[in-house]
Amino acid sequence: MRVLVLSDIHGNADALRAVLEHARGWDEVWVLGDLVDYGPEPHVVVDTIRELEPRIIVRGNHDNAVAFGVDCFCDPRIHELSVYTRENISLKLLNRDQVEWLRSLPIKQRIQISDRVFYIVHGSPLSPLYGYLRPDMPEEKILEHLSVLSMRLGKRGRLVSADVVVVGHTHIPFRLCVNDLVVVNPGSVGQPRDGIPTASYMILDTETLETRHYRVKYDIDKVLKKLEFLGLEKRYYEWLKRILLSGKA
Repeated sequence: MRVLVLSDIHGNADALRAVLEHARGWDEVWVLGDLVDYGPEPHVVVDTIRELEPRIIVRGNHDNAVAFGVDCFCDPRIHELSVYTRENISLKLLNRDQVEWLRSLPIKQRIQISDRVFYIVHGSPLSPLYGYLRPDMPEEKILEHLSVLSMRLGKRGRLVSADVVVVGHTHIPFRLCVNDLVVVNPGSVGQPRDGIPTASYMILDTETLETRHYRVKYDIDKVLKKLEFLGLEKRYYEWLKRILLSGKA
């Protein structure tokens, strides 16, 4: 089975449309969270994802912040921008039903397909909402994030029981193998941060465990015009513009 894996769309409906037009031959969709904040159309993104009826979907830290009125605890470099866009875009454009739907999403999912077990979170098994799992981390740190918390005293427990761990959150696509675990990240649809300003997604074959990452060009100028139309403060608009045009935070 071929799975279309999407993550970190962040209100960028134009990037999402470009990905859906580009992707071919998939059987089902998995969504790794962060549908909202930063981009100009979080309400459109939420409705589009709901219409796709993904088999797997988890809540991201930004979804969680919007749904429960809490902090997103995101990268300190862009935390201020996150708060501003949440207050001035997401919370103004999302309706009550959409917010309630975000609130209903689980923070992790585990699914077995044939003899393969897939563990799906936004961040990492250690911290499903907030854990940054990056491929350039020391192996010890990666193993820490691939461990689950013990119910006893909240301590880190054993390595997550799975064949494949699917994560988002970093906005950087990757695949790595650690202790017989395959760890994959599709990158970000709406806010790539690996220096390549194109929408990123992944196709995962659940039988062979082959993964293919794709990059799709979309009309960034159109997104910028939509942001400009919202009447954002110039400083924050220019900040968003730099990120979208450079693919860097």
